[in-house]
Amino acid sequence: MCILAKMLRFMGTVWLWAAGLLIVSSHLVVLHFDGFWALANLLNPWNIASVLTLELTIAPGLLLHMAAGELTTTATSSQNRPAIIPSHP
Repeated sequence: MCILAKMLRFMGTVWLWAAGLLIVSSHLVVLHFDGFWALANLLNPWNIASVLTLELTIAPGLLLHMAAGELTTTATSSQNRPAIIPSHP
């Protein structure tokens, strides 16, 4: 695996862990200060603002992991392919 793919995968993992900790801690703060019903309203799937916030928080980490996966598959497929493709089989 190339160094760029490893770096992207590491950065994506760090981002996802940081985003997860931020999301869990913010939910605990809402639960502590505003109570259970405020947390229930925050976790409501019809609360579009909350869902978009969660997705935008996690999206960069997922995109970094996807980019690392694409780089890994591209590197391995180009190693198995000949440099010059013959015109006649």
